[in-house]
Amino acid sequence: MIYYAHSTDNPDKSDWQLLQDHLTNTAHNSELFASHFNSASWGKLLGLLHDAGKATLAFQQRLEGKNIRVDHSSFGAQKAQEQNNRFGWLLAYVIAGHHGGMPNGGFQPGQLHYQLTHTPPGKETELLPEVEEKIALLFPFLPNSPEEIEREWVMFSISFFTRMLYSCLVDADFLDTEAFYSPDRAMLRKTFNQKTDFAALKTSLLQSIDEKKTSATPSTVNTCRQEVLAACLKESSGAQGFYSLTVPTGGGKTLSSLAFALSHAHSHQLNRVIYTIPFTSIIEQNAEVFRKAVGPENVLEHHSSYQVKDNENILDKWRSATAENWDAPIVVTTNVQFFRSLFAHKPSKCRKLHNIVKSVIVIDEAQAIPTEYLEPCLAALKELVQRYHCTVVLCTATQPALDETTGVKMKVTLPQPKEIIPNPQILFDVLKRTRIEFTGTLNNEELAARMMKHRQVLTITATKKQAQEVFALLGENEGNFHLSTNLYPAHRQRVLKKIRERVKAGQPCKIVSTNLVEAGVDIDLPVVYRAMAGLDSIAQAAGRCNREGTLEYGMVYVYEPEEMPSMPWLERRMIRAGEALRKFPDQDCLLPEPMRCYFELLYDVDNLDSKEILSRLNPPPDSDFIFPFKDIAEDFRLIEEDGCNLIIPSLAEDEETVAKLLQELRYTEFPHTARRKLQRYTVAVRSRTFEQMNINGAVEIIREQYPVLCNHRLYSEKLGLYLENTELWDPLALIT
Repeated sequence: MIYYAHSTDNPDKSDWQLLQDHLTNTAHNSELFASHFNSASWGKLLGLLHDAGKATLAFQQRLEGKNIRVDHSSFGAQKAQEQNNRFGWLLAYVIAGHHGGMPNGGFQPGQLHYQLTHTPPGKETELLPEVEEKIALLFPFLPNSPEEIEREWVMFSISFFTRMLYSCLVDADFLDTEAFYSPDRAMLRKTFNQKTDFAALKTSLLQSIDEKKTSATPSTVNTCRQEVLAACLKESSGAQGFYSLTVPTGGGKTLSSLAFALSHAHSHQLNRVIYTIPFTSIIEQNAEVFRKAVGPENVLEHHSSYQVKDNENILDKWRSATAENWDAPIVVTTNVQFFRSLFAHKPSKCRKLHNIVKSVIVIDEAQAIPTEYLEPCLAALKELVQRYHCTVVLCTATQPALDETTGVKMKVTLPQPKEIIPNPQILFDVLKRTRIEFTGTLNNEELAARMMKHRQVLTITATKKQAQEVFALLGENEGNFHLSTNLYPAHRQRVLKKIRERVKAGQPCKIVSTNLVEAGVDIDLPVVYRAMAGLDSIAQAAGRCNREGTLEYGMVYVYEPEEMPSMPWLERRMIRAGEALRKFPDQDCLLPEPMRCYFELLYDVDNLDSKEILSRLNPPPDSDFIFPFKDIAEDFRLIEEDGCNLIIPSLAEDEETVAKLLQELRYTEFPHTARRKLQRYTVAVRSRTFEQMNINGAVEIIREQYPVLCNHRLYSEKLGLYLENTELWDPLALIT
């Protein structure tokens, strides 16, 4: 009997894909991907076995149009488990989950061991002779024990390895299926995804930096930026491993760290550079800077708010395709996207993992990794460096205490990174551009009155509510601005553009913002007020003050708001900041020594792995490789998603665009593209608030899952989404 893997509408089957061809093609790609971490035989076996269950009469009838459900994954998983006892289970996880996601291990219904031991072998399933012969040759070369891995974390390493194998298989499977059904898309990948010339990219970047230097006004800041760049280039030929780049805010670490990464990738013949950033509010500006420096065809920007253009050209189509598996020279993404993928279990999230192998990974603002997930994130980074040929650069002005020299009793620490800057302390002294002054308690009226005395000033509040109240006290004058996540991303970008224009022109500009402005937003004010917080937050606020060093000193006033936010994590940071300040009363609180002390105090807690990710992925070594892959993926959430993204259609600048996308969302068969584009026009709303808005009729829910604001009075040009009175309506809006 002739067996097929994929069908078309052609009844004579002349253009159907033979099962043997699909298994062979998938095995070839999976073998290639796994070879990058010395596991080619594993990859090849997975490709040969993953769809072996399609060699049945039932599945062939399904391809012919018969409406029947066929489990084609269990057969290959059973064969893998039978062949190689314990290590066969690793292959079984991958094969059983190559469509729906890797399952939990265990012996209860719905778990892998139960599923395979209670599913009758496919009596009518034939293991194709060519496949059977190759499998018999390959299986003896798989290991029978994991003795080469350090015993303490042996099971975590094996679980990580399993997820990497899963990535190799699902990407190989997707790519071969795509080549059959969408040959144009497959050809597009081949056109762009050639071997990267990192030396040429480095040359292009340095030329771009030279052009900036030529047009810049000579200053101490610009001199220091050149010294930072020189240090990065000098150290880039060093061995692979962990590096730290400790540079004060405004010291040019973004482009210098990219220069290190490109040069290091060239020196060690690596495959790509992955640049992770904590917040979507700055990822777009960094990606745009990179595109201008090295060419748009070399940079993939991948995050939830990325907007695919309406009239896609060939480059946009390539970006859309390669976002699925990160097969690009430079990937700019978020910490959330990066770390969640490392603990995911679904094919769409895991396709990219094997392309992280042999990469330079720059973790920008490394201190921003949430403490509740710190240890699992560190464990993943160690795996990538020790076993997957990666180099990690911890890049920040506020270097956290993550290495093995820390005094904190952490389950996981990193090897001590090599610092790229010869003496960061000197750099901080030279680049000192601000003075920090602690003012004590200020109520909102006092804070607004102080702001009124300055021509240009930024105030960073403790809460959204306080930001709105202080802004109301200032009045909605032309030069007054409010920033928070209550403004949807496209709206925020317009406001920031106006702010930069006014600041550059020397016009009056008073900004009241939440802490989102600290996330690398490139603005430069002479005076900044910052609500009391952790030392890292105070340092980030100072980075918005006298950024270019045009003044002798800018002033940063740290105040305590009259009403403190009821957030335990913020209270803990404030307490730890106070303790660090008392230990170093005569030092600038932003220098490396007080900052390290602050982080050691902050990390001296028991919840650096609050969801017990590590203990569940690192059971006793003599266990039967029972890993809860599905549960871990659901529990690993760097951002707790208590709520939904509300689509905002009201502002005139975006009205036409949003209206068109909403039409697509309502009526197209596949609304995913419209949903992705609409991310730029959404505001996150907590569940309780959303429920009240829904009760008051302020939202419409499209297709039972996409909420849209229909009470336009709740969104303003200045404040964004205003939720103090969800019952308030514009009378004209009620007339139909």
